[in-house]
Amino acid sequence: MKKFSSAMAIAVALLIVIKTPSQAHSHKKMAAVGDLLITEIWARTTPKPAKTGAAFFMIKNNGKTDDTLIGVSSKLAKKTEIHQSSMEKGIMKMRHVGKVSVPAGEMAFLKPGSFHIMFMGLYNPINKGDEFPLTLIFKKSGTLTIMVKAKELMDKGTMDHSKMKKAE
Repeated sequence: MKKFSSAMAIAVALLIVIKTPSQAHSHKKMAAVGDLLITEIWARTTPKPAKTGAAFFMIKNNGKTDDTLIGVSSKLAKKTEIHQSSMEKGIMKMRHVGKVSVPAGEMAFLKPGSFHIMFMGLYNPINKGDEFPLTLIFKKSGTLTIMVKAKELMDKGTMDHSKMKKAE
C-alpha cells in the first residue's frame, strides 16, 4: 500500500506540473481573458548581437465596455514595455507609451511600425521557432499569460530597435 501511495503522489505531482498553464510549452494561436480575445501572436527573430526584440498580436474586445492593456512582463529581457513606432518628418521614432486602448466591440493591433511589445536587454537571441511566455495586464480584464512563437520575416530583415531615436 505504501508503494501505491508513493506512486500515486508522484503521478499527481507530474500531472500538476504538466497541466499547469504557466508551465505549458505548446504554442496556442489564441488566448482569452474576460471579453478579450488575443490572436496572431508572434515575435520577430533577432540576430545574435541584438539586445532588443519585439512581439506582436491582435486584441479583439467582444465586450460592451472599453479595456486597456496597461502592462506587460517577460523573463526574456531586463525590461519589457509597450511601445509605439511612428514616422515623424521621414524618421522612424519609437516611444514608450505604457498602454494600448481596446475600445468595446473593436480591435487593437500590435504590429510592426505601430504599437508593439519591446524587449530591451535580451538575455539570449530570439530564434525561429522559439516559444516563450508573455504576461499581459489589462485594466478591467485582469492578467493573462500568452505563449509567443518566434518567426522569421521574408522582408529585408529584422529591425534593430537599439539604433532608433526615442521620441520625447
